[in-house]
Amino acid sequence: MKETIQQLLTQQIRDWDTARTNYEALAGVRTRSFTVSGSPYQVQFNPARMVSSAARVDTQSIRERKCFLCQANLPAVQRGIGFGGHYTILVNPFPIFPRHLTIPDTAHVDQRIAHRFADMLALAEALDEYVIFYNGPRCGASAPDHVHFQAGNKGFLPFEKSWEASKTHQIVSYRTATLWQTNDTLRHPLVIEATYAEDAAELFRIAYEAMEIPAGEEEPMMNLLAWKEEDRWIAALFPRARHRPDCYFAEGEENLLISPASVDMGGVFITPLEKDFEKITSQQIAAILSEVCLGEEAFRTLKQRIKKEIMKEPYVHVGIMFEPQIEFVFPSAYCFGKEEVTGKQVATWCDGKILWKGKLYDELMFEPTAENAFFELLDVTIGINFHWERKEDQRFAGCLKIIAENEKLTAINILPVEEYLISVISSEMSATASLELLKAHAVISRSWLLAQIEKNKELSDSQTSYVSGWENDEERIRWYDREDHTRFDVCADDHCQRYQGITRASTLPVKEAVESTRGETLSYDGKICDARFSKCCGGAFEEFRNCWEDIRYPYLAPRRDYKADTWLPDLHQEKEAIQWIRTAPDAFCNTTDKHILGQVLNNYDQETTDFYRWKVQYTQQEIATLVRKRSGIDFGDILDLIPVERGSSGRLVRLRVVGSKRTLTIGKELEIRRTFSTSHLYSSAFVVDKGEMQNGVPATFTLTGAGWGHGVGLCQIGAAVMGEQGYPYKDILLHYYIGASIEKSYP
Repeated sequence: MKETIQQLLTQQIRDWDTARTNYEALAGVRTRSFTVSGSPYQVQFNPARMVSSAARVDTQSIRERKCFLCQANLPAVQRGIGFGGHYTILVNPFPIFPRHLTIPDTAHVDQRIAHRFADMLALAEALDEYVIFYNGPRCGASAPDHVHFQAGNKGFLPFEKSWEASKTHQIVSYRTATLWQTNDTLRHPLVIEATYAEDAAELFRIAYEAMEIPAGEEEPMMNLLAWKEEDRWIAALFPRARHRPDCYFAEGEENLLISPASVDMGGVFITPLEKDFEKITSQQIAAILSEVCLGEEAFRTLKQRIKKEIMKEPYVHVGIMFEPQIEFVFPSAYCFGKEEVTGKQVATWCDGKILWKGKLYDELMFEPTAENAFFELLDVTIGINFHWERKEDQRFAGCLKIIAENEKLTAINILPVEEYLISVISSEMSATASLELLKAHAVISRSWLLAQIEKNKELSDSQTSYVSGWENDEERIRWYDREDHTRFDVCADDHCQRYQGITRASTLPVKEAVESTRGETLSYDGKICDARFSKCCGGAFEEFRNCWEDIRYPYLAPRRDYKADTWLPDLHQEKEAIQWIRTAPDAFCNTTDKHILGQVLNNYDQETTDFYRWKVQYTQQEIATLVRKRSGIDFGDILDLIPVERGSSGRLVRLRVVGSKRTLTIGKELEIRRTFSTSHLYSSAFVVDKGEMQNGVPATFTLTGAGWGHGVGLCQIGAAVMGEQGYPYKDILLHYYIGASIEKSYP
């Protein structure tokens, strides 16, 4: 293509008088250089561009003239090269660049970019020595009735080099594409940088749909530049507020015949009149840009709309801490209504309200005023009721909401789902885990979260109370899932998913895992899966209904955690369960490989050394005291622990506790685990051995068990082994979620 384009240029300049005259004239074009608000600009005196700068583009004028881009109306000498099946690459006879091309569609259709941005990127790739540009129909296009691009050789526009030095932060991202903001407060460019063209196109679509369409127009006002740099695409979008500045219409000395288009936005102002070239100043350039580009407030609104458009995934409300008094710090400004708040703050529960700065409130909502703002919560309890429980100061991005409930204050972090997931993946496991495992975890964490948000909505809409068990003289059956969270979506601890904000640094693989799976969820029968997960299944998957509500999810079905041998005994049967638990059958999660365990487990998780099989022993005094304290019931001496019902993994669903004073059947699995541990027993998949009898009372109880956690859904240690063995993340997911599919829930 490069040689063919050069041949076309050479031939047209040789054979076409108009083109030859104007290209030769470029050698004598005069330029002036300026710095305007810190950005470099040039002004070019180019008489040949009068045809564009003074073009009449009102509806009547367009209707009365022939379209100069239609094939039938081109000069007989003009030649072109076909591109993409419906474009023609032409030499522009009124050049600004030393190599200047016009690329119209072969059909006469109005100038619109909505469905042609991908074409623009394809041109940028094919014409890799050029910058491709697009002028909106009322943003400098002299042919608004015929869709076309233009191209000019790289290295000509100052913006090509200046944008990267002026970028300040990313507004949003989509997969490999990032939308950057710069410190340019006159043009307010939105710059897309992407590895893949389809990601750049999707991010452009999101920005396009967020822009306002002025009355009487059919698309948002804008100019566009796009080019390819080795392994990345760059596209600069300049949102517009007006077609032409006041000076274009002014009389006498105030008149400047300047009609800004993409080249001007790229830093080269074109003046077809010498008087304008001589008298223009940097102040006048700034004034022109201020008039035709978006103002600060309109640009801020546009950014918010873009964020809202790309964040079509819901925001998540995460309950972080629950204390009578909460101390928090704003290192940079947050706003409470219109009031800016910084520094250390203290909020206290007071008669059902929040006492803050001497006043009582029903709730407090603090919102960030800067892109990278964060807040800090002091003395957050993590690992609640687990053996690693501790307090630490934690940092969070997004909004902070504080409410009063149950004689305490609740601190809630509100942020987009994708940002939440980056922290969850880093908090749930080591950020050094294999990429395929991290991708799998991103999908299940996203799926579980969205399923819980949907469940909250369903419960709220139906005004149905969540049932979490029953109790009578013979049974106490409880499960722990949603009943604790009615005023936020999920909590930040192991009860839901570990979430520790930006306290722990995430790694590039974690960010890549979340971004590369953006919007992906597990789906079954058209609904997002309730994708549970636990540390170690113990070799067999448990069913959802044995741990929570009596709901059968087909994708959370019994299966052995293995590929080489898929046979799984019926672990509902006591004899089979005993054999399974007392031995260590092959399974993905049957590993002691410290390298693999180190990928999955954070430092405090590694305080536990036994995962696949474990053993706990209690004296009679220890177990009687423990059960009385944890259950609130005085059983007297514990005489026996009798399995009543087991699940598909051998986990106890119901266990009869026989005491000298009281007998009661307890369940489900977490209630059993809570009753027989000072925090949480590793799992309820255990068998019981009684020690020597003393006066009819067992002296000891030994619990031999399998796995860590409820065993439903993905087994983190098993999945880590699969990732280490080379299984791709989709294969890992479909091993643990039987019959599910992986779908896009949002772009």
